[in-house]
Amino acid sequence: MTRPHEDLERHTPTDHRPGGVPVDFAPGAWCAVDVVHVKANRVDAGISAYETLIEKSRTASPHARTAVVFRSVNDRRVIVLVAIDGHVAFRHLQTAWDDHHLNADRHAVAESTTLALYRVIASTGAASFDPETHDAYAFERVARAPDRLHALVPVIAAAPGFRGVVVFGSDDASTSAIVYRFAHAAEFDAFRASAAARQSLGATGESGESVAAVHPVRTFG
Repeated sequence: MTRPHEDLERHTPTDHRPGGVPVDFAPGAWCAVDVVHVKANRVDAGISAYETLIEKSRTASPHARTAVVFRSVNDRRVIVLVAIDGHVAFRHLQTAWDDHHLNADRHAVAESTTLALYRVIASTGAASFDPETHDAYAFERVARAPDRLHALVPVIAAAPGFRGVVVFGSDDASTSAIVYRFAHAAEFDAFRASAAARQSLGATGESGESVAAVHPVRTFG
């Protein structure tokens, strides 16, 4: 049996209660983004695993700072955003999260993960992530170059119910990720079904795999 001080050396104590202060990601900031597909009955375990990964990264390195963990409304995804210093910091994070023990924690609950480096290319409105708000958030990842989405930001901002939006561009400029914030889910759905959104972003498809209603369940400021 291990002694208490040995357990503390091996494990980082993590507070798994939901909540946290509102956080945001400034334009130009580098961010590690992981989209994790889970079975619905394992979503809580997935959230806990990623909270532990984030806390370990923040403890081990000053390069991992602000972070947010989202839970999809259908309980099939955990989405993680972690602000970092850039390419070197991302490689450190990637290596740490691929460590044998962390890998076991992560893949015990994940069907698939897609950790990648992004940069914030646009942010407007009330673009913070607040676990206490009743606003509706949605996350979307599209195969569009980030520079093609700049013109869409004013269109999003003009939509009824708009509260805020953050647009991320992948490091290789092949993919964009968008986090929307609307007053009500129905208003976001109406915007996403609009002709302007469909022309710029493409149809979501019947499976809805490109866009997911989410809510921030935990932030690290």
